[in-house]
Amino acid sequence: MRLVLPLAAAAAALALFASPVLAGSAETAFLSKLPGTWTGGGTITGGDGGAVKCTLTLTGSDKISFKGTCDAGSYGPQTYSGALTYSDAAKQYQARSNGETVVGIKSGSSVIFKSKMKTVAGTGDSIMKLSANAIVIDVDMTRADTGDRMKSHITFTK
Repeated sequence: MRLVLPLAAAAAALALFASPVLAGSAETAFLSKLPGTWTGGGTITGGDGGAVKCTLTLTGSDKISFKGTCDAGSYGPQTYSGALTYSDAAKQYQARSNGETVVGIKSGSSVIFKSKMKTVAGTGDSIMKLSANAIVIDVDMTRADTGDRMKSHITFTK
Protein backbone atom coordinates (compact mmCIF):
# COMPACT_ATOMS: atom_id res chain seq x y z
CA MET A 1 0.00 0.00 0.00
CA ARG A 2 2.94 2.35 0.55
CA LEU A 3 3.80 2.58 -3.16
CA VAL A 4 0.29 3.59 -4.12
CA LEU A 5 0.36 6.80 -2.01
CA PRO A 6 2.88 8.72 -4.12
CA LEU A 7 1.34 7.23 -7.26
CA ALA A 8 -2.04 8.54 -6.18
CA ALA A 9 -0.41 11.88 -5.40
CA ALA A 10 1.15 11.99 -8.88
CA ALA A 11 -2.20 11.13 -10.45
CA ALA A 12 -3.90 13.78 -8.31
CA ALA A 13 -1.28 16.30 -9.37
CA LEU A 14 -2.04 15.66 -12.99
CA ALA A 15 -5.75 15.68 -12.30
CA LEU A 16 -5.56 19.04 -10.55
CA PHE A 17 -4.25 20.59 -13.67
CA ALA A 18 -8.38 23.26 -16.01
CA SER A 19 -12.01 25.99 -16.76
CA PRO A 20 -14.13 27.44 -19.56
CA VAL A 21 -12.08 29.65 -21.92
CA LEU A 22 -11.57 31.64 -25.02
CA ALA A 23 -7.87 31.47 -25.68
CA GLY A 24 -5.95 33.95 -27.82
CA SER A 25 -4.05 32.79 -30.90
CA ALA A 26 -0.77 32.00 -29.07
CA GLU A 27 -2.61 30.15 -26.31
CA THR A 28 -4.77 28.26 -28.82
CA ALA A 29 -1.66 27.30 -30.80
CA PHE A 30 -0.04 25.91 -27.65
CA LEU A 31 -3.13 23.99 -26.53
CA SER A 32 -3.70 22.59 -30.03
CA LYS A 33 -0.34 20.77 -29.84
CA LEU A 34 -1.36 18.74 -26.77
CA PRO A 35 -4.20 16.39 -27.88
CA GLY A 36 -3.26 12.78 -28.49
CA THR A 37 -2.29 9.67 -26.59
CA TRP A 38 0.70 10.08 -24.30
CA THR A 39 2.49 7.20 -22.62
CA GLY A 40 4.94 7.49 -19.81
CA GLY A 41 6.75 5.96 -17.00
CA GLY A 42 8.97 6.73 -14.14
CA THR A 43 9.86 5.86 -10.60
CA ILE A 44 8.74 6.30 -7.05
CA THR A 45 11.60 6.60 -4.55
CA GLY A 46 11.56 6.37 -0.79
CA GLY A 47 9.60 3.87 1.26
CA ASP A 48 8.32 1.14 -1.06
CA GLY A 49 9.55 2.70 -4.30
CA GLY A 50 9.18 1.18 -7.72
CA ALA A 51 8.35 1.62 -11.37
CA VAL A 52 5.25 3.41 -12.67
CA LYS A 53 3.66 3.12 -16.14
CA CYS A 54 1.05 5.58 -17.34
CA THR A 55 -1.23 6.37 -20.26
CA LEU A 56 -2.81 9.79 -20.78
CA THR A 57 -5.32 10.83 -23.44
CA LEU A 58 -5.89 14.51 -24.21
CA THR A 59 -8.77 15.64 -26.46
CA GLY A 60 -10.23 18.97 -27.56
CA SER A 61 -8.82 22.27 -28.80
CA ASP A 62 -9.49 25.40 -26.66
CA LYS A 63 -10.48 23.24 -23.71
CA ILE A 64 -8.35 20.13 -23.41
CA SER A 65 -9.95 17.25 -21.53
CA PHE A 66 -7.63 14.64 -20.12
CA LYS A 67 -8.12 11.14 -18.81
CA GLY A 68 -5.39 8.82 -17.68
CA THR A 69 -4.28 5.78 -15.75
CA CYS A 70 -1.04 5.06 -13.91
CA ASP A 71 -0.17 1.54 -12.79
CA ALA A 72 2.38 0.62 -10.15
CA GLY A 73 2.31 -3.13 -10.63
CA SER A 74 0.65 -5.03 -7.78
CA TYR A 75 -0.92 -1.82 -6.43
CA GLY A 76 -3.17 -1.56 -9.46
CA PRO A 77 -4.31 1.34 -11.61
CA GLN A 78 -4.99 4.87 -10.40
CA THR A 79 -7.23 6.93 -12.69
CA TYR A 80 -7.48 10.70 -13.07
CA SER A 81 -9.26 13.20 -15.29
CA GLY A 82 -9.76 16.91 -15.71
CA ALA A 83 -9.33 19.79 -18.13
CA LEU A 84 -6.67 22.26 -19.25
CA THR A 85 -7.64 25.70 -20.51
CA TYR A 86 -6.56 29.28 -20.98
CA SER A 87 -8.77 31.91 -19.36
CA ASP A 88 -8.80 35.19 -21.29
CA ALA A 89 -10.53 36.91 -18.36
CA ALA A 90 -7.83 35.88 -15.89
CA LYS A 91 -5.01 35.89 -18.50
CA GLN A 92 -3.75 32.51 -17.31
CA TYR A 93 -3.55 28.83 -18.09
CA GLN A 94 -5.64 26.77 -15.70
CA ALA A 95 -5.95 23.11 -14.79
CA ARG A 96 -9.03 21.80 -13.03
CA SER A 97 -9.97 18.49 -11.50
CA ASN A 98 -11.86 17.36 -8.42
CA GLY A 99 -13.07 20.92 -7.80
CA GLU A 100 -9.51 22.30 -7.57
CA THR A 101 -7.91 24.82 -9.95
CA VAL A 102 -4.16 25.29 -10.42
CA VAL A 103 -2.70 28.21 -12.39
CA GLY A 104 -0.01 27.52 -14.99
CA ILE A 105 2.86 29.88 -15.82
CA LYS A 106 4.26 30.10 -19.37
CA SER A 107 8.01 29.47 -19.41
CA GLY A 108 9.61 29.34 -22.85
CA SER A 109 7.81 26.65 -24.85
CA SER A 110 6.24 25.08 -21.75
CA VAL A 111 3.52 25.79 -19.21
CA ILE A 112 4.37 24.89 -15.61
CA PHE A 113 1.77 24.10 -12.96
CA LYS A 114 2.92 24.06 -9.32
CA SER A 115 0.69 23.06 -6.45
CA LYS A 116 0.76 22.18 -2.77
CA MET A 117 -1.12 19.04 -1.79
CA LYS A 118 -2.71 18.01 1.45
CA THR A 119 -4.58 14.71 1.39
CA VAL A 120 -5.25 11.85 3.77
CA ALA A 121 -2.15 10.22 2.25
CA GLY A 122 0.12 13.12 3.15
CA THR A 123 1.32 16.59 2.23
CA GLY A 124 3.69 17.76 -0.45
CA ASP A 125 4.39 19.63 -3.64
CA SER A 126 3.79 18.76 -7.27
CA ILE A 127 5.08 20.26 -10.49
CA MET A 128 3.67 19.46 -13.92
CA LYS A 129 5.53 20.79 -16.97
CA LEU A 130 3.62 20.68 -20.28
CA SER A 131 5.20 21.11 -23.69
CA ALA A 132 4.37 19.91 -27.19
CA ASN A 133 7.00 17.15 -26.84
CA ALA A 134 6.73 16.00 -23.23
CA ILE A 135 4.72 16.15 -20.03
CA VAL A 136 6.74 15.76 -16.85
CA ILE A 137 5.23 15.34 -13.38
CA ASP A 138 7.29 15.49 -10.20
CA VAL A 139 5.79 14.91 -6.74
CA ASP A 140 7.57 15.27 -3.40
CA MET A 141 5.41 14.26 -0.45
CA THR A 142 5.60 13.30 3.20
CA ARG A 143 3.35 10.43 4.17
CA ALA A 144 0.83 11.20 6.90
CA ASP A 145 0.96 7.73 8.47
CA THR A 146 4.74 7.21 8.68
CA GLY A 147 6.35 10.60 8.07
CA ASP A 148 8.39 8.99 5.25
CA ARG A 149 9.37 11.23 2.35
CA MET A 150 8.55 9.85 -1.09
CA LYS A 151 9.16 11.27 -4.56
CA SER A 152 7.88 10.37 -7.99
CA HIS A 153 9.07 11.40 -11.43
CA ILE A 154 6.98 10.52 -14.49
CA THR A 155 7.73 11.56 -18.09
CA PHE A 156 5.13 11.26 -20.87
CA THR A 157 5.70 11.40 -24.63
CA LYS A 158 3.38 11.01 -27.63
